[in-house]
Amino acid sequence: MTARDDRASSFDDAVTTNRDALLAYFQRRLSNPADAAEAFGELLLTAWRARRRMPEGETETRMWLYGIARNVLRNAHRTLARRSAAVEKLKEDFTAAAYEVEPPHGEVWEAIATLPAEDAELLRLVYWDGLNSHEAAQIVGINASTARSRLSKARATIRTVLEQANAPAGERHV
Repeated sequence: MTARDDRASSFDDAVTTNRDALLAYFQRRLSNPADAAEAFGELLLTAWRARRRMPEGETETRMWLYGIARNVLRNAHRTLARRSAAVEKLKEDFTAAAYEVEPPHGEVWEAIATLPAEDAELLRLVYWDGLNSHEAAQIVGINASTARSRLSKARATIRTVLEQANAPAGERHV
């Protein structure tokens, strides 16, 4: 077997091992399943092109793939923002009945939205994607102790927001 075959095999193994978790990563962050599938495909293409830089070791490879996934997600958000701007321009030409779509996690989703973006991402990486705080810190680009501190504060904030949301009207603190 040649070195090229070894790299391709290692890449295939890494993708097979992490496929479901990475697809779920996009599905949780992009509301449209087609956008999530497109982002996942872009991740595979980008990772394939960079496979020569793929680190050895299961954890390092996983972190490498999540790092690529995070960059692909940023690009997807930019694309969606441009697409949304185009839709807004067309909205005046079309009239449709407005309807409200409830976010998938209701009050929890709203509580997470109150967090700074990076803290919310840490929380999602740990609780939705099953990473530990050290792995999440690597993906976000901060040190592990900072991640642990931010996670602790984020949990406290979420707890407070949810307690306030569930408190009887007379007991809510503003």
